Amino acid sequence: MRVLTLFICIWAFIDAKTLDFNLVKMPSKSKTSPHVLLIGGIQGDEPGGFNALNLFLQYYTIDKGEVWVIPNLNAHSILQNHRGIYGDMNRKFKTLKSSDPEYPIIARLKDIILDDRIDFVFHLHDGSGFYREEFISNVLNPNRWGNCSIIDQEKLEGAKYGDLLTYSKNIVKYVNDNALKDLHLYRVRNTHTAKEDKEMEKSLTYFAVRNKKGAMANEASKNLPLNERVYYHLLAIEGMLTGIGVKFDRRFDLNPKTIQQLIDDKGAKVEITPLIALPMIGLRKKISHFPLPNLDLIPVKSNHFIVGMIKKNGGVLLKYGNRLITQFSPLYLNFAREKIDLEFEIDGKKQKVSMGEIVRVRDNFKVILPLDSDLRVNIIGFSPNNKNYPNEANMNVKYSSLIKKYSIDTAQKQYRVEVYRGKTFMGMVIVEFEN
Repeated sequence: MRVLTLFICIWAFIDAKTLDFNLVKMPSKSKTSPHVLLIGGIQGDEPGGFNALNLFLQYYTIDKGEVWVIPNLNAHSILQNHRGIYGDMNRKFKTLKSSDPEYPIIARLKDIILDDRIDFVFHLHDGSGFYREEFISNVLNPNRWGNCSIIDQEKLEGAKYGDLLTYSKNIVKYVNDNALKDLHLYRVRNTHTAKEDKEMEKSLTYFAVRNKKGAMANEASKNLPLNERVYYHLLAIEGMLTGIGVKFDRRFDLNPKTIQQLIDDKGAKVEITPLIALPMIGLRKKISHFPLPNLDLIPVKSNHFIVGMIKKNGGVLLKYGNRLITQFSPLYLNFAREKIDLEFEIDGKKQKVSMGEIVRVRDNFKVILPLDSDLRVNIIGFSPNNKNYPNEANMNVKYSSLIKKYSIDTAQKQYRVEVYRGKTFMGMVIVEFEN
C-alpha cells in the first residue's frame, strides 16, 4: 500500500543567517471584512504561539472574513530555540538601522500590517507566571505576563476595529468560560503604552496602533505545558475572531489531550528536496551517512508549517518548531535534478514508485531493474547472502533480513532505499514494514 504525502508549506533552509517567514492566507467565500492578521514566533523560545498557529492553519477554515497567518516570524531564532539571535525582534518596530540583519524581515512585516486589506492584528506570545493586578506571589503579580489579554490603550480613534478594551474583554470571557483551572483565569492588561511604557512603544502591536490598525496581544503562561499554552492561544484567537465578526469552523474538539495528539501527528512528514520524504514522528535521535545536497540552501517542505533544518556541530538538525526531530550525519552528494520512477514488487504485486515516496510493506519487497541498468540500489541495513554483490536491485528483501540498528525509526520498521547513477544520488524511497 502506497502512502501519499501532501506537502502544504515550504519553510526553512540550512545555512542562512536569517530566514524569511511564511505568510499564509485563509480566505472565505464571503469576501467581506474583517481581515485579520495572526502572528506567532516573534520570540524563538515561545513555542505556544507558533504551535497554535501551525494547528490553526491545518484544522480551521474561515467562513466569513479573511485571516492571514504568519506562524514563524522569527524563523531563524525558532530553529535555534533562542529568544532572539539578533536581539529582541519585538523592539524593532519604532526605529531600526538598515544594517540590522533582521531589517528586511521587519520591513516586509510592516508592509503587510499596513496593507489596506488588513483591519486587525493579533499577536501571540508566551509569558512567565500569571498576571494579576496586585502582588500575590512571585508567580502571580503585576510584573508577570502569562495568561492575559494585552492592549496598548482602550480605544483607537480612526481605526475600523478600534474598540480594543471591548474586544479584550470578549477574549477574557471566552477564555475564562473554558479555563481548566481558576489559576489560569485571564485578565485584561492595558499597558497604556503611549503614557506609561516607552519600551512597549517599540513593539509590533504599537506600530500597528500608531498606524490606525486595531491590534492586541495574547500571552499564554510559560508555567503551563505546551499543549495547554496552545489551548489558551486557540481559545483567545477564537474569542477575538468571534468578537470582531470573523466566522470560522474548527475540525477537532478543543481540549489539551486532543491538541497533544495533533502536535504529535503520526502523519507528519518532511520533504528534503523532491528526492527525499521522511515520516517525522518516531525517528531515531541520530541518523548516520544521510544523503544531502552539497548546497548552502536546501529547500524543505512539510505538511506542518514550523519545520526546518539547521547546521550545528558538524551535523544537520531537523526541527519541528523548537523540537528536535533528528540529527543527520550528512553525506554530501551531487543530487539529480529530476525525479525518476522505479518498478517495485511489494508483497508480490508490481507497482511504480517515485523517488521521494514512502511505501508500506507487509512481508517483502524488491526493486526491479534490468540487468543492463546503470542504476545502483543500496538498501541501508540489508544483509544479502552474497555480500560481494554490488547492487541490491532484484533481491527479495524481508523484514528478517534487515539489520534493525540501521532503521531510521526507533520502532525499527522504516528503512532507506537509496538509488544512485554513478556518483549522483537519484533519490530515496522509505520502506515501512507493517508487521
